[in-house]
Order: sequence, then structure tokens, then C-alpha cells
Amino acid sequence: QELSRPFHQSPALFSSRARAAHNMGGNFSFTANADSVSTPGAKCILSDKIDGVTAEKLFAGLEKYIRDGKTKGGQEAEFSLADEDGGVHIMQAFNVPELFGGGTYIMHNVYRFDPLKHRVEHDFFSGQTQFDRKTPMFTSVVNILSEPVRVESWTEAHEVRSSGKLIKAGAEKVVAQMGSKATAAIDQPSLSDETKCSCITEPIEDASISADAFLDWFKSYLTETMQATELPDGTIIEERSGFLGEVGMGAKTFAKHVVKQDENHIYCYEYGEDESLTELAGVTHLQVHSSPFRLEWWNVQTPGRRAGEAQQKVIQPFIEKVLKSMEEA
Repeated sequence: QELSRPFHQSPALFSSRARAAHNMGGNFSFTANADSVSTPGAKCILSDKIDGVTAEKLFAGLEKYIRDGKTKGGQEAEFSLADEDGGVHIMQAFNVPELFGGGTYIMHNVYRFDPLKHRVEHDFFSGQTQFDRKTPMFTSVVNILSEPVRVESWTEAHEVRSSGKLIKAGAEKVVAQMGSKATAAIDQPSLSDETKCSCITEPIEDASISADAFLDWFKSYLTETMQATELPDGTIIEERSGFLGEVGMGAKTFAKHVVKQDENHIYCYEYGEDESLTELAGVTHLQVHSSPFRLEWWNVQTPGRRAGEAQQKVIQPFIEKVLKSMEEA
């Protein structure tokens, strides 16, 4: 499960310099935001020296772990693994709780192995549409360094626009709170730009709230129902879990909502697990349309290289489990 999810999601808790202990590998630490060995000037997650194993054997153990399907987390409704262009394609399907709209959420993971460089690249696709379009949200890299043996890792986040089932779940939860039975459709041509996709509701005709009153109602919904906090400048800070937290694949996340009355638009700045609200992960947009009253949602991820504590929380237990699997073999 660890490497089959984006590197910004994990329920585990580790410090910025966390220690692993195994018979194979001995005691070694991982450090977040360390200076990269392979790409000078950039940052990475970097382990200390790992004893008792060569770079070749650790790389082989890592590849075997993935090919043997050991990234399966156990919460999946469906899990499949297939060879693809010399690499591995893993599909994971999860049943979405009714609280979050029901249905199935699908993730795709494609792993590529370079035995000469002792390097693994992992493309993560959040949903079927991203996979069909070959536009991953994240590409994570694991390098096995030699002399001494160490693990170096980081994640490249891509600027991807999302409007799939997780967006739909949030949209329909809001619509239901308004007392409407309107549903939302994923990956539809945007009402503002047909070349882009959004999650768009049906016309909302059975709610007491009008398009003109929606923004004020939504602010009340955040502060009263979702227990978010409104600051003196009018922005609203929200702490939440969501569907991935319900299935054990996400920690608490933090967001800042900015309401623009003149645009009929809400900007939700997503910070992931960063409670300090400094590392922007992406922006979720909510556009209100009238005549007829419809709501349009989409998210745009902030691109960039990420090698912080959130990524460390995933790579460390993954490497620990690879080493344990090698010992057992």
C-alpha cells in the first residue's frame, strides 16, 4: 500500500529524521529535505547507510516486492497486477462510503525499473480518466545509491486538473446539505471552457437556496456544519479527513477557503498535511452558475518537487517492509 499511493498521503507518523531498525539494514535514519545526491541543488528524502545489503540486492528486493503484489493494502475491493512495457501496472479499486457519495474509487500505479541505475519510477493516476489520458498526478522516484548503500527518493507533482469521483463526492455532499437531490457528473466539458473538464451538477431546482444566496450559505455551511474557522479577513480555515482517511490512506488535511463574491467563485487552497499552511498542494475551484443554478468544481495541482515529511512518511515504511520481506525470503 505504501508505494501504491501518492507520496503526500500516509497515516503513519514520523519525525523529520526518523529511525528504522532491522536485522538486515541495521539501524538507519531517513532525513526529509536533504540535499540530493543524484541531482545537485535539489532536495530529497535520504537515508543513512544501510548495512548488510548491496545496492544490487536491495534494488532486486524492491522490484520483487512490487512484482509480487505486496503493495496491496487490504482495503481494496479489487486489486490487479500486470506486466506492462517491462514494468508493472497495478490497479486498486475502493468502495467509497455512502457518507462520501458511494460508488467505487479507482487508482492506477505504473512502476518502471532501471537495473543499471538501481532506480524505480512510479506514476500515480488518481482515477480512470487520468490513466486513460496518461497524465499522472505524481511521479515518485526511488534511487538505490551505492558506496555506501543509501536510499534517495522524491516526488514530482504535475500540474493536473482533476474533476473525478473524489470531487464528485464532495460536490454531492454539499448539494445534499442544501436539501437538493441533484447529482454531479465527473469529467464534463467546463461551462466556462469546453476544452477543460469539470465536475458539474444538474440544475439545482429543489433547494431553498438560490444561486445568488449560495456563497453566503456555503460560508455558514463551512463554519457551522464543518466546524471550520473564519478569520478576521474573511478567509475560512478547515481541517478535514475525507474518504481516503476513512479507508486508512490519508491523514488530516488543511485548507483555506477564499470567497470572491464579485466572481461568484470560491478558491480553496489545499495544503495537505501542512498545518502551517505554507506548502500549497493545489487549488480546488467552485464556480456558481445561474440560469439555471448549477455548481462547477475542479482542482488544479501545484507542480513541483516534493521531499518533505509527508513523502518521508511513505518511503520509510515501504523500505522497511522491503527489507523485512528480503529477510523472510
